[in-house]
Amino acid sequence: MATVTISLPDQIAKKIDLEAKKQGFATRSEFIRSLLREKLYQETHQEELVLEPFVPRPLEEIEDGLRKTGLYNEKFIRSLVKGLSTSSFYANKTSKK
Repeated sequence: MATVTISLPDQIAKKIDLEAKKQGFATRSEFIRSLLREKLYQETHQEELVLEPFVPRPLEEIEDGLRKTGLYNEKFIRSLVKGLSTSSFYANKTSKK
């Protein structure tokens, strides 16, 4: 095992000692190793979250797309389009079908 030495302000070292004890670690080294493992795991197992704005598609396009999949019955498709047409994104834009 490699040894890494770091210098910390006393206040931070005290916080580390308190938190290590609170979480049941025998030493501050074990606590810091645990933090590093957790951080490295998160970075390697977490995809970058990309948020994109919602852009409403025409109801006819949604309706046709659902129909083309063959997965949904007409009653479901009509119900979904009717529900979408009442949302603020589609106000006054109803399906032509």
